Amino acid sequence: MLVTHPDILEAACVAVPDSHWGERPHAFVTAKKESLKGEEVIEWARNQSNISRFMVPREVTIVAELPKTSTGKLQKNVLRDWAKKGEKGV
Repeated sequence: MLVTHPDILEAACVAVPDSHWGERPHAFVTAKKESLKGEEVIEWARNQSNISRFMVPREVTIVAELPKTSTGKLQKNVLRDWAKKGEKGV
């Protein structure tokens, strides 16, 4: 659903621990324009998308590119490491 945002090129989500839900999504996105902020994406997901409330990410990290294998598959293990360490992945 995040890729339906007009300023997002690609998106990937990984689960991070949450005290209320058990797990919650942390989103990593590549943006069409450099001025896009994570808070804008969260606000859009909350108010203008069809994303269920528990699926709206509390954290959105804007990255230059998503980590992929040589065949183009997303490396979710790398994204999980970034989410654990709080890294931007850039």
